[in-house]
Amino acid sequence: MEEKEELERQEGYEPRPLWQVWGARIGLVLFLLFVVWQIVNIARGGL
Repeated sequence: MEEKEELERQEGYEPRPLWQVWGARIGLVLFLLFVVWQIVNIARGGL
């Protein structure tokens, strides 16, 4: 009985910690800025 109750408690959705969520958001913004910078560099004639 106790094992069954423990398994039921472990199942389900557990949200990510806030530091991981904000780290992913900041990483995405930095990556997009880098991509835009590369495109601008190529458009200016530098490769």
